[in-house]
Amino acid sequence: MNFAALRRLAALALLALVAGCGREPDTGGNAASQPPAAPAASFRVLAGSELRDIEPAIVAAARKAGVAVTFDYAGTLDIVERINAGERFDAILPPNGAYPMLALHEKPVAREKLFYSRVALGVKTAKADALGWTAKAPSWSDIARAAKDGRFRYAMTNPTSSNTGMSALFAVASAAAHKTEDLTVAEVDASVLKDFLTGQAIAAGSSGWLADAFAKDPAAVDGIVNYEAVLLRLNEKLAAADRLSLVYPVDGVISADYPLMLLDAGRRDAWQRIVDAVKALDFQRDAVRAAFLRPANPDAPLAPALPTAAVAELSFPNSLDVIEQVLAAFQGEWRRPATSIFVLDVSGSMQGERLAAMREALKILSGVDASAGTARYTRFQNRERVVLISFASTVSTPQRIAFERDTLDQSAAQVRAYADALVADGGTGIYAALAKAQDIAKIEAADPQRYVSIVLLTDGENNAGMSADQFRRRYGSARVRIFPILFGEADADELRDIAELSGGRTFDARKAKLAGVFKEIRGYQ
Repeated sequence: MNFAALRRLAALALLALVAGCGREPDTGGNAASQPPAAPAASFRVLAGSELRDIEPAIVAAARKAGVAVTFDYAGTLDIVERINAGERFDAILPPNGAYPMLALHEKPVAREKLFYSRVALGVKTAKADALGWTAKAPSWSDIARAAKDGRFRYAMTNPTSSNTGMSALFAVASAAAHKTEDLTVAEVDASVLKDFLTGQAIAAGSSGWLADAFAKDPAAVDGIVNYEAVLLRLNEKLAAADRLSLVYPVDGVISADYPLMLLDAGRRDAWQRIVDAVKALDFQRDAVRAAFLRPANPDAPLAPALPTAAVAELSFPNSLDVIEQVLAAFQGEWRRPATSIFVLDVSGSMQGERLAAMREALKILSGVDASAGTARYTRFQNRERVVLISFASTVSTPQRIAFERDTLDQSAAQVRAYADALVADGGTGIYAALAKAQDIAKIEAADPQRYVSIVLLTDGENNAGMSADQFRRRYGSARVRIFPILFGEADADELRDIAELSGGRTFDARKAKLAGVFKEIRGYQ
């Protein structure tokens, strides 16, 4: 991390300290002049993951206003699904309020926009120069052509998981249709979207993780689709040669407006105190500016790094039917196809509830509940190849299942039959199983137009077959990402090392429902 990044983090920490125990806030005429209330029960907020950096400052400012705030994080579609499933939060803070307003079963009782961030394209400066995009902003169609021709490869979150990917997808669709609002399904140009998605080389379910993945391996792609605030924070971590120029397509972008959406009418007073604290001039001038977000308070100045030039604003679709049809087409038809390899522990310790949970998770991915919520996007998709490898003391023969349009039902039945036939017994040969998965992945990854990933589920430590050192020596340079799931008594450090070695990330199912974790991973496949 360079000096500028350290300075910015120190500034945010200082802002949190000042908000908690310093001078009275300068309200700028926007915050109510009411005395702080005694802290009541924690005000629970479910928010977009990219807000982690500013969370301490929000928590401290709310505390000063008499409200104890706690945050949990999820992607935009998962935020809606969790609320619709009955999970209790006082408010949500999604990046964009358009989709939740359409998809929530019970609409918010109040909403207030706290700050803004445009969804932009971060392109390595040398590449942007070579493409002519620094001299003249490209259109989304220009970007799609560069992707189709192999001149531009980028990282972007999965639109069925995260707002940045979804906003970019609908920006391309709207621009190609020459519509700034009221996009219809009939106006969507599938060919332009296919061309654009040809360039997506890295997928993720989280905007924050995507930025971290870029920072760890900038050579993998030419650019990244993300919030401008995330891109500017990312630049602070990058070497000079890898730093990004912010590119705003000339035909427009969809911005995140970060509304704090109140779900519990009984907590309106606490919600209002949070809104007043965050929209106060001192918070918008300092914390919002330090995070490279655009202030909602018109009296607050813009961070110097943020462009001031006007950019055309495109509207998020105002029809849930349009959103659902486009996302379904993205998953099944337009995106690059995937090979998803699942390495599944069936050692003796998996007997009982753990094996039952794994069977349930596999069946959900096969589509047994594909009509509910995001399950229709997270199920195994048309053109996807699924490889199932179970292991205990030894490794099973991999079962390969191809999902094609005319065999979807039969392929799904194969997955369910495989799950039902699993039996738990024996030791835990993690690395021998991963070695077999990597050998398969190497063959699959020879096709540059195919995503390949490995999911590892284990509830214990390696005690059979290949050792960790042997695996690292043989596969340490492999670039197929591994996504280990922490389960049962699995060694957290061991699984984090596996993820780090491959450029993947760990998922924690020790307290969460395993089926939900499997669905979350699908955003990365």
